Amino acid sequence: MLRSTATAAACLALATGLSGLTACDDQPSTGPGDGRYDLRAGDTYVAIGDSYTAASKTSPPAKDDERCGQVQRNYPRLIAEETGATLRDNSCNGADTSHLIEQKFVWKEPDGERLFHPPQLEGLDEDTDLVTFRLGANDFKLIGSAFLCAQQFFGKAPGTCTALDRAAGPDGATQHLADLVPVVEESLALVREKAPNARIIVISYPQIFPPDGKCALLPLPDGDEAWARSIVDGLNAALAAGAESIDATYVDMFEASAGHDICSEEPWVAGAEVVRGGATKWHPYREESEVVAELVLDALEN
Repeated sequence: MLRSTATAAACLALATGLSGLTACDDQPSTGPGDGRYDLRAGDTYVAIGDSYTAASKTSPPAKDDERCGQVQRNYPRLIAEETGATLRDNSCNGADTSHLIEQKFVWKEPDGERLFHPPQLEGLDEDTDLVTFRLGANDFKLIGSAFLCAQQFFGKAPGTCTALDRAAGPDGATQHLADLVPVVEESLALVREKAPNARIIVISYPQIFPPDGKCALLPLPDGDEAWARSIVDGLNAALAAGAESIDATYVDMFEASAGHDICSEEPWVAGAEVVRGGATKWHPYREESEVVAELVLDALEN
């Protein structure tokens, strides 16, 4: 069971898994339906997100997942477990904002039949009590451009990511960051329209790249560090603008994850190689989901 997060900020530096957070065990935790949260047993909760929400390999696969990479201990399920809310987890690996209203191809059955993940707006209605939203990194292939570029240079390819992005012109990631703001705002407006009575919480992406420098797990060419960092900065700026546009709560996971980027001593995100179990390349370890859950629960207490 998660502890109360009234002092979560002071405990973040100690986050190494829910079961190991003994330094903050003095915080009260009385369980689902105790009235501490703005979400109670029986309330409905819909999670919208991509692979950073599904949290593949960070715990055993979710039994009810349609091969979207969801796991049993991702942050939507931790939140639902603590509050007693009824969860519909719509997150899916590779999802972007178009998948709010479109089906997403997930896999092919042995007989050749294609199966699809439903649109992520499905399940939202006037009776929805909570929606969490972390989506946009896959739009315009934004985050993928940074990961793929780093992976390319991991193989010692010549050139720089900055130069490749500049050469792409209007199709480059840097140019598309400005396009993402209205896309996220429109997406959140759709969420608000479908769930007019819900508490909507928008969650930023964590610190993936270090403030400066690089490491073996982040094999960027010299001078590309600022470019990579700008991608995540732009993603989170769009999410913050979207939250403000519909008066939603914004949870700043970027700030909370300071000192836990790919190159840190205690990374919450895996790099070009997974150096310990429980993650996929370029994706969060379990600590990231746990801290997101803590921060959302903290927001639900206020």
